[in-house]
Amino acid sequence: MKFLIFSITFCFCSLISFSQKNVFITLSPKIAGSDLIIGSDFTDLAGVVFNLEYFDYYLSELHIIHDGGQDLDLSDSVYLIEPTNYVLYLGFLNVTNIEQINFGVGVPSRLNTQDGVNAVDISVYPSGHPLSFQDPSMYWGWTTGYSHSILGGLADSDMNGIPDAAFQLHNVENEIYTTLQLPVIQTQTSISQIDVFVNCNIDVWLKDIAIETVGILHGSYHENADMMLNIITETVFNQNVNAFISNPSIEIGTISFLTENSILSISWENMKNVGYYEMIENSGRKVGTGIVIDEKGNLLFNNINSGIYQFTFYDENSHKLNSIKVSM
Repeated sequence: MKFLIFSITFCFCSLISFSQKNVFITLSPKIAGSDLIIGSDFTDLAGVVFNLEYFDYYLSELHIIHDGGQDLDLSDSVYLIEPTNYVLYLGFLNVTNIEQINFGVGVPSRLNTQDGVNAVDISVYPSGHPLSFQDPSMYWGWTTGYSHSILGGLADSDMNGIPDAAFQLHNVENEIYTTLQLPVIQTQTSISQIDVFVNCNIDVWLKDIAIETVGILHGSYHENADMMLNIITETVFNQNVNAFISNPSIEIGTISFLTENSILSISWENMKNVGYYEMIENSGRKVGTGIVIDEKGNLLFNNINSGIYQFTFYDENSHKLNSIKVSM
């Protein structure tokens, strides 16, 4: 990825309205409280050692309940959640306090099959769209529709601690599409940014599923339906008890961003003792760094690929000063 960086003295955007915030939802994949690492061994709730080759699901019909029960309807969007792609940027929104998020896991019937009132053939979607072709595939065909969620890997079938039996659970069919109402506590990350941090507990999602013997199940079989039902009956999605706490060290100055096509502008004020910045992709890959010494200014980046990035200022001793998520 190539960046062209310019320091500019004029403001790329109008002043941010304090009533509007950049809103992000992070859905961190977890197993037994630890971050999911594809290919690494974990233990499920029944004590079976397993590892995952892939884990993907759709999130849809999103509603943000905020500021005394107001309903911000974002149901036009469908999101594909993957092991390294689980941060959703919802936009620059007129929201102060998020109280609940309502969403579906999977693709709703109106979009899912040839009978859906808003459904179109998968080939119509542009490359990169969540409902376009994926690897691994999330699509079962025009009459059957999309897989709401898929995961697959190896599980220990003889209790010797070594995963050896392949399993796949691809959950398909309109009748097992599942919706959830999840009360949340937001993190006021900065004056211009709100985060909602949620855990997606894969081991809980697999509760009472014998992955060591289940084999390959693509459809709405008993185990597929039970897995989707766990979303409602178990704490598949939850928050840490300290989810509302922002990092106390991130409190120097203010940062904002604006995007237009493939151009990104980062603006900041009152950034004392700043030494340099870093920009890191959601996958963890560093994609940009540079020296900055001004307390107030702008950086302009051209030709930025779509994705979620973390932009951070540090002082000369590599102490973090402030940080902001950026969506392109």
